[in-house]
Amino acid sequence: MKALQEGYKEFKEALYKENEELFNDLVDNGQNPKTFFVTCSDSRVVPNLITNSKPGDLFIARNIGNFIPPYQDGSAYLATASALEYAVGVLEVEEVIVCAHSECGAIGSLFKAIKPTPNNIHIINWLSLGNAARDEALKTLPNAPMKEIRDFAEKASAVNQLNNLMTYPLVKERVEQGKLKLKAWHYNIRTGEILTYSKKLKKYIPLEECNE
Repeated sequence: MKALQEGYKEFKEALYKENEELFNDLVDNGQNPKTFFVTCSDSRVVPNLITNSKPGDLFIARNIGNFIPPYQDGSAYLATASALEYAVGVLEVEEVIVCAHSECGAIGSLFKAIKPTPNNIHIINWLSLGNAARDEALKTLPNAPMKEIRDFAEKASAVNQLNNLMTYPLVKERVEQGKLKLKAWHYNIRTGEILTYSKKLKKYIPLEECNE
């Protein structure tokens, strides 16, 4: 708590003052982000930090594993799905970025035998959204070290989420109209490198080299 109090004090006395005009503009004119950024809840991944973006630039949703659940009829409470609908339908963002990351605990857990209990049933159910990426990694790299398999699964999962995005009628419509782009990223925590999936090349490339 002490560290958070000190951090807030620094923000209030320095960072806020430096950006006071921006914050006031965001209050008076509302938000108009161009990007819906979906990433993991992992504390090591900080969207505004790794993109050097300002308040108001990113509409962000975070969850374990940066998953996008396939479209449903709305009978369940789905925070990520509702955030997606708001970003695309109300804010009319121009792109959706699904950002995976290295050493992802969610992806790593897919390769472990975890016994269901009353204390983890929601986690296990949610993690099933990554099973396709796990199976693809094991099939593609059957004899590789686990680190390579996990890395493959992290990247494959991000691409799979783009397929899930297209199950949403609103997303599909805007993509087909050329008003929305879907992108998969992979952020390496150790090196700071971000790779993006090239649909033309069908592989990940350095973000700075992408022109799609």
